[in-house]
Amino acid sequence: MSGGEALARQLNYQASSRLPSVNTARGLIIRLRYLTWDNRDDHWLRRAGITATDRTIARWKSGQQRPRPANLKKIDRAFWTCRRAHLTEYYKRRLWDDGRGTHIEIHPVDQEQVESSRRRELRVRRINVRRQWAPIVDAWSSNDYAALDDLWQSIVSDLGSDHNAYSYVSHLGFAA
Repeated sequence: MSGGEALARQLNYQASSRLPSVNTARGLIIRLRYLTWDNRDDHWLRRAGITATDRTIARWKSGQQRPRPANLKKIDRAFWTCRRAHLTEYYKRRLWDDGRGTHIEIHPVDQEQVESSRRRELRVRRINVRRQWAPIVDAWSSNDYAALDDLWQSIVSDLGSDHNAYSYVSHLGFAA
């Protein structure tokens, strides 16, 4: 996968660890409560194109009625839009870490499928990312994969002559 996609996957993983699918009763309830919690009312649901009545939404929340598959997709999309919006500032602060940044562990693409004469000895790299976190999180929040790929290229350019070997990766992890 591209480095930008790996960044998005890792941020998604951080945002969703152990969250059940929207197709389960528990996953649906969690999403609906998150979307309508506090002073949010049904803003995020309406923004996602859900036109159900307040009474129907209340029945969904209580488990008395199950949304149609199309509405389930809209609920899930609304949840992720809302979740990303609320995590953006937190992620920026946490990953920036008062200027210290966060280490990323980059696992290169497996070279076994590459012709032996063209194979390169690539190792797992660990780099510290500092200044790019705000634009990375903004691009993630708005689902801008092209911007994430561009930002990834600026990160791996610090790897010197090996940078092209890390444009596509097999895994990416945030180090503690």
